[in-house]
Amino acid sequence: MPGKCGVLFVHGIVGNCRIFDFLLSEVPQGVVVRSLTLDGHGGDALDFSRTSMARWKAQVSAAVDEMSDCCDSILAVGHSMGCLLLLEQARGGRVQGLFLMNPPLKLCIRRGLFVNALKVLAGRTDSDEAAMAAKEAYGVAIDLNPLHYYGWPMRYMELFAEIGRVRRSVVRDVACPVVAFFGARDEMVSVSSAKYFSALPQASVTILPASHHYYYPAADRAAILSAFRSYLKVFVS
Repeated sequence: MPGKCGVLFVHGIVGNCRIFDFLLSEVPQGVVVRSLTLDGHGGDALDFSRTSMARWKAQVSAAVDEMSDCCDSILAVGHSMGCLLLLEQARGGRVQGLFLMNPPLKLCIRRGLFVNALKVLAGRTDSDEAAMAAKEAYGVAIDLNPLHYYGWPMRYMELFAEIGRVRRSVVRDVACPVVAFFGARDEMVSVSSAKYFSALPQASVTILPASHHYYYPAADRAAILSAFRSYLKVFVS
């Protein structure tokens, strides 16, 4: 794809862009890179309570606007909720490629989600790789004041509403190439999410047999890296 290329990374809810560290090293020099920290992330529970889905959407849209000023093509890389925000941009033709990790089009909440959170809270993650990965991926600091969590239920209600909207009316209108990965052991996202890409001939979907929501074992991580390298070549060659 001719012209200057940009790569935009967008993390998931209560996450951070460290989830993409193993991909960032693959981006060659000369490519514009933007790792977006969503509003209300990077701080404490009160910061997260005060933000909104509307702010996140506006922030991603503004980042795409800024990158479009200097880039001829944008490869958008998302994890979890970040995938939803980027799918919306792709439907409008504002990004030219999607690389998605665990896009949550259907949820399947498993016990491990709560186990990992409790281990992180208790500082007992050393012997559990999935819990350690969750700790590294969390983008909101632990806050022991319960009053600071007043806005969290609304943030998740907004997320659930966005999942339904994207599943029903956004995915089918995406025209750019899509590469999507799902973890068979994901604690939040159902692998049945993959079927919503089946109507897109330009979509490539892979189920990673040993991966969780945040934790990607070596073999699965290697598969993601290989696909990312191949996809980058389309944009930078």
